[in-house]
Amino acid sequence: MRVIGCLLLFAVPVRAEVINKILATVDGEPITVYELKQFTERTIRGRQLSSSDQAQLLDALITEKLVSKEVADKGVVVRDEDVDRYIDGIKERNKINDEQLKQALTQQGLTMESYRAQLREDIQRQQLIAREIRGKVNVTPEEVQRYYEAHLSEYSKPAKVQVAHIVIRLDPNATPEQVAAAMAKAEEIQARLKKGGDFAEVAKQASEDATAQNGGELGWFKKGELLEPLEKATATMKVGQVSEPVRTNVGVHLIKVEAREGESHQNLDELAEQIKQQLYNAALEERFQKWLTDELRKRHDVQIL
Repeated sequence: MRVIGCLLLFAVPVRAEVINKILATVDGEPITVYELKQFTERTIRGRQLSSSDQAQLLDALITEKLVSKEVADKGVVVRDEDVDRYIDGIKERNKINDEQLKQALTQQGLTMESYRAQLREDIQRQQLIAREIRGKVNVTPEEVQRYYEAHLSEYSKPAKVQVAHIVIRLDPNATPEQVAAAMAKAEEIQARLKKGGDFAEVAKQASEDATAQNGGELGWFKKGELLEPLEKATATMKVGQVSEPVRTNVGVHLIKVEAREGESHQNLDELAEQIKQQLYNAALEERFQKWLTDELRKRHDVQIL
């Protein structure tokens, strides 16, 4: 027992030495193994990097400290009301309430208190960016144009067809006699249409589907969205044309092609503001990283030990 007691006695300072080992200093202030461990556990950024190289974790912590120093030097103040508004925006965008937010945080191992602290730092960082960088970033119309042309495939709009139908309902396991009766009824309706009957009016009278009250309107469909037999039937049909009776697991259909739109692209006018904001955010982040590495670190004494 005496031997075990001695071993335990000597084990404590060794553990303390490991925890308090200094990894780096920022303006003479030490960063220890324990502090790095806390950073890993309390922040989302730390959790994202926890399985990565320790050098990346340490760099992230140093960056946090430098930003915090700059925030203090510049007098950036974030009030509780600012954090509240930020959280309200998050809840609104994600369509969640307070309880759902708490549950999501718990799943990530975060408390509301630690989450608010992180948000406060995020807002401080945003305000710091606004003061130091925002005025130095600009996106021109030419840059927006170039991005649009380089990513044109991302803005493609597939071909689509607008259809309406008249349905004679059939059970998927209908007997041959029942199928024949439904086909005969569909052919009678088709004959009415060929004699000039209005498709929408005939659909209201004869269709056995919930869409009957809307004149059989089904809406717009891209490739792969219609039932396969209906898609196959409409593939070669012209606008205004009505199909022959088509059997599906729903019943027997008469399909009318009401309109078509070929493959196209969204107009730049529709996307210009979105692209500009996207490029602006990317440029802002790039400029911020450059500011961190080329300017901010030069103003502080950072030593990696």
